[in-house]
Amino acid sequence: MIRAFLDFWIRPRFRNYDLTNIVFYSTILCLGPLVGSLVSVFAISTAVYSTLHLATGRLRWAGPQPLKAIAIAFAAFFAADAVAALANPSATSLDEVVENLPFLGFAGIYSITFIDRFKLLRAVEVAALAGSLATLLVLVLWFGAESRPGLAARNAAVLALLGGLLYILNIGAAARRRDRTSIGFLVAALAAACVVVLSGTRAIWPLIAIAPFIAIACFGSRRVVLLGIPAILLAVMVLSMVGLTTSQVVQGRVAAFKSDIDAMADGDFSGSLGHRIQIYKAGYELFFDRPLLGYGPGNERAEIAHKTAETDGQPLAYSHAHNALLNSALRSGLLGVMALIAVMVTPLVVAARARKDEVGWAGFHVLAGLFILYAMSGTVGLSLGHDIHDSVYIAGTCYCLYLIFGRTEASGRPEPSRADHGSAVS
Repeated sequence: MIRAFLDFWIRPRFRNYDLTNIVFYSTILCLGPLVGSLVSVFAISTAVYSTLHLATGRLRWAGPQPLKAIAIAFAAFFAADAVAALANPSATSLDEVVENLPFLGFAGIYSITFIDRFKLLRAVEVAALAGSLATLLVLVLWFGAESRPGLAARNAAVLALLGGLLYILNIGAAARRRDRTSIGFLVAALAAACVVVLSGTRAIWPLIAIAPFIAIACFGSRRVVLLGIPAILLAVMVLSMVGLTTSQVVQGRVAAFKSDIDAMADGDFSGSLGHRIQIYKAGYELFFDRPLLGYGPGNERAEIAHKTAETDGQPLAYSHAHNALLNSALRSGLLGVMALIAVMVTPLVVAARARKDEVGWAGFHVLAGLFILYAMSGTVGLSLGHDIHDSVYIAGTCYCLYLIFGRTEASGRPEPSRADHGSAVS
């Protein structure tokens, strides 16, 4: 027993990893609202484990040539903050750089994925269905009285992002399958949409309308697209009206937005939206003081507080700049902005150019949804920079690209399929 345990960690043979892969991806992508930061522990430990074996040669790189550009983009994202930290040294910057180490684990996590693509896809879809229903049940029964619930994630914005990913997975499963099981996935998608709405995170709400269009574009025929567009628009209108007339959360968040707008028109910036405007103004001025390498990761928080105190008399202390591009610009300057754009856009470009079978299109659908989801989150919050956000993005990108490309032989050719839906078309 002890020898088997040591062999798994020190001398693994990387065989019979189906269950390991299913548990890994299902937990991180589908159970985040219920397990919280455990997804980060899972992702970080796997990144370290796989990267060490990749570096020693026991594990080999399993991706085709196009995926190397993505691995470089992830490494560049880490490097941008590391360079900025060296230019602006502090204990806070060092901590932030260490927290970014999982971005170096992309190649290892991808390479340790040993499983038939179709099997992985179906397993994650089922986990998304179960995770959506369980999350909504827990939210209603135990957190229904909270105005901005966070569940195990302990943050409403993070819960909204996790709920948005569940919504994307379920909508995609329903559109891809187009059989009796689609009804169950549509119910689960509705449950995930309710989680997004009940989180109160308005920036993610538009995803509920956008995700179905991505699904029919990826899986629908021309006829399905033509019929699906008006059906989706009608459904969105009906659900919006129901939400506005019956949901206290929706009514309260819409009223709060209107109240903030009215207050700012009268010169009162003490509301949530007013604080964001103050932060954006301070951040804009700070950026032009140090445009190349910024202030160092983590140091920007004190700079924002100091700048807002200078201009408005009261420091605004937040953990980030409430906009992904501005936050990156203040952390690591233009270098950080370019790195953030690269790590977000490169996987989508590589995936769009690849030849795709049915499983590959399922992966592309989730990847496109993931990009839009993180872009929405970054409009008034963070895209990357939170442990759960980072872990889900790294694992989610690996999952999507694996469904598209699968594993390759040492020569770079796709491995022979073990089943009709097995290895990817490169």
